Amino acid sequence: MIDFILYSIKSGLYLAIFYGFYQLVLAKETHVKRNRVYLLTAILFSLVLPSISFTIEHEELAKVNQVVWEFENSIEDQLIIGESDSSQKIIFDSGFWMTLLYSLGVLTILGRFILNLVSIFKIIRANEIKKEGDLNLIYLEQAHSPYSFFNYVFWNPSILSKTENKQILLHESIHSKQLHSIDLLIIELLKAFFWFNPIIYLVKNALVEVHEYCADQACVINDTNKISYQKCLVQHIESRMNFNLTSAFKSSLTLKRIKMIKKSNTSVWAHLKLILILPVLIISMLSFDYSEIKADDPEMNISSNRESFSSPIKPAEKVWISSPYGERMHPIKKKKLFHAGLDIAAPKGTPIYAVADGLIKKLQANHVEGKAYGRFIIIQHDGDIASLYSQLDAYSVELGEQVKKGDVIGFVGTSGISTGPHLHFEIKKNGANINPADLIDLTSLKRK
Repeated sequence: MIDFILYSIKSGLYLAIFYGFYQLVLAKETHVKRNRVYLLTAILFSLVLPSISFTIEHEELAKVNQVVWEFENSIEDQLIIGESDSSQKIIFDSGFWMTLLYSLGVLTILGRFILNLVSIFKIIRANEIKKEGDLNLIYLEQAHSPYSFFNYVFWNPSILSKTENKQILLHESIHSKQLHSIDLLIIELLKAFFWFNPIIYLVKNALVEVHEYCADQACVINDTNKISYQKCLVQHIESRMNFNLTSAFKSSLTLKRIKMIKKSNTSVWAHLKLILILPVLIISMLSFDYSEIKADDPEMNISSNRESFSSPIKPAEKVWISSPYGERMHPIKKKKLFHAGLDIAAPKGTPIYAVADGLIKKLQANHVEGKAYGRFIIIQHDGDIASLYSQLDAYSVELGEQVKKGDVIGFVGTSGISTGPHLHFEIKKNGANINPADLIDLTSLKRK
């Protein structure tokens, strides 16, 4: 759900940029077919662009101290292992209610969408149909303005003059030929899944407006025709459209439509204004979807450091890896959780060794027996690598001490949450956990 929320936020921001540009630069121009293509393209790009990520490769600068403190903070966050049930429940509950609320919104709008479709087809089946060219005319008894859905036109010709009938049929035939109903179906479906995004409703209104402009533009041939057509619009100003999925001869856009009809044609050079959105879009894409990758550096490469590291515990008869890195069934909570390190079972008092040269950056002295990680040590190594040794029974080093690979730093114990004596061992590189087995040869500690 979190990933979808992030995707929706990015998509909404892109759509807001496209819509803002449309209103500021394009909306008042008479290139209405271009505006329709722009709005549909804006919707498509707003759905696709959030899934694109731009990466820039560069060399990583040394930041030893920074990595150490980031590492320690993340360890502190994990120390509340035995007291996190209530917070996890709150997170679960909030996630559940968010999903439920979102699902209800989707079902409500999808339900209304389906009801509208069913209502339209019921009207088609219940009334007389007359074929006229490519149009299917549905004769209604109600006295409201005509509307269309694909090549179906719903109207009551008895309340209209001969001239009005001709103008309206031409208008609705344009909606049919230009497939405006497909646009409306698409936008209604998107509204169902992005119902919480206010921009989608604004884009729909703009698209409906452009549909009417397109049809009006095709109907108006000369100045005389303009006048009679405007009179026809005013004549039906009190009528109402029945369904969100239909295109009506009359809508609440009447005044705007009349103003657009009176406008002089915009110059073809106005199309060049579309270029203005490119720098805005590029900056937005780099801002929303930028990520970086670090260039390979032999001194920083994990595989090249493998020979510099050794096992934290020497192989012995009762020493073995009891819990590997990765997802596992938690031995106490009895549910699957991600294990950020590995556990090495060993008799209490078994010596623990520094896996590589480094500096003792943290030595937990104020631990609570039987809680969290108990006594633990963090060693900072070269190459932005840090190692954690926890559940210790005792220390044999001091804070700030420089240690060599193989030096004894402590002894196996059960000072934290534990089902028996063991060493919980983690490694982080550049502030992120890695599998210790990728850096250290631990095959001798595996059970035969």
